[in-house]
Amino acid sequence: MSDFNLVGVIRVMPTDPEVNLDELEAAVKKVLEEKFEGKYGISKVDREPIAFGLVALKVYVLGKDAEGYSFDEVADAFREVENVESAEVEAVSRF
Repeated sequence: MSDFNLVGVIRVMPTDPEVNLDELEAAVKKVLEEKFEGKYGISKVDREPIAFGLVALKVYVLGKDAEGYSFDEVADAFREVENVESAEVEAVSRF
């Protein structure tokens, strides 16, 4: 993982407050690994309370500042996961 030099924060909103966040987090990690086969990594996943019991996942995705890397393609993949209402790139920064 030492060759990653960018981190993108992607907010994943579940479809409703009843969604099991542990299962959703596991599904997001699984789709990242299966679809991109190690191209991206995950640094951490935080939970952010929104309103009325709804909690979003903030997924810190590691990538490279190189051609062929786009955090938008990761957000698109997260949107395909069951029980995901939306997935948006909030920030990208170099480390």
